[in-house]
Amino acid sequence: MDPHETSKGPERDPERDPARDPERDRCYWRSRRGLLELDLLLPPFVKSRFESLSRSRRAALERLLACEDQDIWDWYQRRSVPDDAALAEIVELVRAFNDRSPNGD
Repeated sequence: MDPHETSKGPERDPERDPARDPERDRCYWRSRRGLLELDLLLPPFVKSRFESLSRSRRAALERLLACEDQDIWDWYQRRSVPDDAALAEIVELVRAFNDRSPNGD
């Protein structure tokens, strides 16, 4: 038996899975935050909407995920606005996604 096979058939190597997108995976893991409120908002957005984002919005999302939790939370709560218009746009997309329904659908 091939070492990559199991009794159920060939074992899938997640590193070679063509459906994996390293950029999406990186954003997803970076979206997991220390602040619970952000953990409830950001990972579902990344998981559901990342593929549909333009390159410029993906870049803005990566910049957003590099920001401090408290800044992101303040922007989400409309206590302040990011200086970067692209960040403000991503915050609005996350807000709209999460305001649509409890599951973001």
